[in-house]
Amino acid sequence: MRFWRIAAAGGAACVVAAVVIVWSPRGAASAQALQPDTASAPEALVDKVVATVEDRAILKSDVDNELKRFLLQAQRASLPADEEKKVRQEILNGLVADALMSIQAEKENLKVEDKEVDAAVERTIDDNRTSLGGDDALNAQLASEGLTLDGLRSIYRERLRNRMLIERLMYQKVTGDTKVTEREVLGYYKTHVSELPQRPPTVSIAHILIVPKPSEAVLAKALEKITMVEGKVREGQDFAALAKEYSDCPSAKFGGSLGLINLDDLNNPAFEEAARKLTVGQVSPPVLTEFGYHLVKIEGVEGDKVNLRHILVQAEATPDDLQNAATLAERVRSEVVAGADFAAAAAKYSDDYGTKNSGGAIGEVPLENLPEQFTETIKGVPAGEVAPVIKEAKGFRIVKILSRNAGRPYTYDEAKNELRKVLEQQKMQERLGAYVEELKKSHFVEIKGE
Repeated sequence: MRFWRIAAAGGAACVVAAVVIVWSPRGAASAQALQPDTASAPEALVDKVVATVEDRAILKSDVDNELKRFLLQAQRASLPADEEKKVRQEILNGLVADALMSIQAEKENLKVEDKEVDAAVERTIDDNRTSLGGDDALNAQLASEGLTLDGLRSIYRERLRNRMLIERLMYQKVTGDTKVTEREVLGYYKTHVSELPQRPPTVSIAHILIVPKPSEAVLAKALEKITMVEGKVREGQDFAALAKEYSDCPSAKFGGSLGLINLDDLNNPAFEEAARKLTVGQVSPPVLTEFGYHLVKIEGVEGDKVNLRHILVQAEATPDDLQNAATLAERVRSEVVAGADFAAAAAKYSDDYGTKNSGGAIGEVPLENLPEQFTETIKGVPAGEVAPVIKEAKGFRIVKILSRNAGRPYTYDEAKNELRKVLEQQKMQERLGAYVEELKKSHFVEIKGE
């Protein structure tokens, strides 16, 4: 697999203090980063011009590469022949449109500052470096592809500059004044309400999470090991290499890198507090969290986010520790069932730092999004009651059902923001199509097809 196809791997699970179930009515679309693809380079000895825009040729291999990207993003190995033909034609049309707009941007003397392009190039390379696990891994992957870092910069620079020019032209000519009125959104909702997806059945819940705590003997052993690793760091040994050798976190294979993250998202106060005390390049002393002891190193800061690495020495609970946690969970549940205040119990006992001080409330969750074991346990539990203790890999969860809500159509207020995006996209596509057709009238375009 070529390195530009490799997605960033998650390594933050070993510092996230609790998994909180979250839900939003409609998932936001995730943007795909612009990435180079040189699959059509020297190995493709025979190619075919499928379209010409002024003096620019669009090759069959260009369409092939975009189809590969489409399949990768759609997580499909192939398409039926008729569907592939349609997709290839849409790709070709898009490449023609890009070429037209790139040429027009040059004619209109639109500019992108070198420093803007260079910054975008470095951000993209940093993303690759982080996802691969550091400079050594990046250099090894470059070597396996027959590329140098400067060569990669050249690939990115050309493609990113072109994309930025097109985006500026589109803003001027297409998207800058694409507005959708409230009346249009409401009209669309009334016309299409029967076609909209149903709001699924949901349940509103609060919980108390009890995580088994390791014994003092286990903690002492973990502290001894992390102190030894800390000594190697203070001697000047490479942090990423030590993470690969000693860390118990899945991020170890990436040199302990968690990438660019918002510390608030970790839901781990001790880890967050330690990281906030550091400046770039500094390494923390051992930090104890529910996962064990960490060493934390700040690699960089970008706005509200930090790029960091860490080394974790786990402190795993013993069977006795698990039993103690199970006993505590059953006792707390019994107290709540007998009339104790659930919110007060959450504040006192819960190990979910994100909800313990808000009554343990998770909020409204679609039933279809819950794990099967969770769904089975709360089945038949009426609103206001507490379900049996749920045993999970992380620990023990006490769940109170706050309300149950049947499936129904989305109200206008619930749907309007998403519908506005749909209408804005439709308008933009219409305006873009019309603009491209106008450009075709003043530029030489020949589509030969495949």
